[in-house]
Amino acid sequence: MSRLICLYGGTFDPVHYGHLKPLHELQQKLAADAVYILPASIPPHRPAPQASSQQRVEMLQLALREYPDFILDSRELERSGPSWTVLTLQSFRQQYPDDSLCLVMGSDAFAGLPTWYHWQEILQLAHVIVIERAGEPLTSQPDWAAEYMVDDVAMLRDRKCSSVLPVSLEGYDISATDIRQRLNEGLDIDGMLSDEVVDYIRRNGLYQNEKMII
Repeated sequence: MSRLICLYGGTFDPVHYGHLKPLHELQQKLAADAVYILPASIPPHRPAPQASSQQRVEMLQLALREYPDFILDSRELERSGPSWTVLTLQSFRQQYPDDSLCLVMGSDAFAGLPTWYHWQEILQLAHVIVIERAGEPLTSQPDWAAEYMVDDVAMLRDRKCSSVLPVSLEGYDISATDIRQRLNEGLDIDGMLSDEVVDYIRRNGLYQNEKMII
């Protein structure tokens, strides 16, 4: 039986529990053999990160001490140009030619998938796992996705790619945008991200204007 490998990308600006706790739950549900965390260098679908690549990597290294099974992978940071997902998947497919690759994304990203660079090739390289919040199932399935939809985790191991699986997970109402705004306004962020990451942010003066003291 092939291995099942989850790939989870983002800017992680900063990394927080809204990223990591659902991903840990997903790892348990899927019995995933490996979970890769992939910080983007130049995200094609969102503004550039405020923190530098090195700072985001260092925050991830701190946060992942709580999740030692997750693998921090910097290949998108080492590649020039926009962090096109299809290129990342091509690289992983070369590395794992016989395994099931699962690209993990939220429902909002999934809805916009047809706008991604060479998006149809993505499903030729990997499965797509759509994270739904518990009690908020995927309400509108795009027409293009109908032929790819599955409802059984076992089907992800039966073939290496080309399935879309919605998975309901506990919701965490946390966003990096909200964290950055709270930091800039001197508001409380307790419980939203690890204490070590909070300490790093404060030591480096991230996400605050020059007059703000945290």
